[in-house]
Amino acid sequence: MTEMTANQLAERLSITKRRALGLSRAGSVTGRQLDNGMWLADSDSVARYELSGAWGSGRTLDSATAWGLLWELSGLDADWLADRTRARVRRRIREMTADEIATAVASRSRAHRYSSANVQLAASRLIRTGRSAAGNLASDLIDDDQSVCGYVREGSVAEYARVHLTVLATNGRDVLYENTLPIEYDGEVMPNAVVAADLAMSTNTRERSAGLRALEEMRQQWLDAHPRR
Repeated sequence: MTEMTANQLAERLSITKRRALGLSRAGSVTGRQLDNGMWLADSDSVARYELSGAWGSGRTLDSATAWGLLWELSGLDADWLADRTRARVRRRIREMTADEIATAVASRSRAHRYSSANVQLAASRLIRTGRSAAGNLASDLIDDDQSVCGYVREGSVAEYARVHLTVLATNGRDVLYENTLPIEYDGEVMPNAVVAADLAMSTNTRERSAGLRALEEMRQQWLDAHPRR
């Protein structure tokens, strides 16, 4: 894994150096600050930021609506959505590609990279997603039990990491997601559309392709179950 200076990040995203520094300081792009004040951005985090479409305009959904879309695709009732919002979510499912859906829901949460000395301990209270739950999807991927990938159930990612002896690391294999769900969820694994959407944001080509395929299959199943009237 490589790192980028603020100048390199600015050139990569076609933004100003000031904006690039702002992304690093805000945590939108994971990075670290050296003793001399220089910021270095994690190139994997930059790639995820690009994939998420967070720097585009008008392509992302607010958090509650994004979760609702993924609940709908998973065949679950997103009962926190107003009728008008639910209708808009269903229209998006009809009109958007899997890639566009993955982009639209990407900003609902933020991923943080860590390194865990004990994977079992680090994963013990998480809601699994992404590569840690890939076996739940109709793909050739299996659950990765050698690393951590999941949403914290409550509280902050930093507090969870402290309690479970997990250290923030830009080159870490373990990914902790902020839990921005508008409801309490007590499942061990996130619904399939969430798992697929998180895989679709992976910088690993195989994982990303599997996530997009799974999202498209769920979209087609949803379309079959909701014919136009």
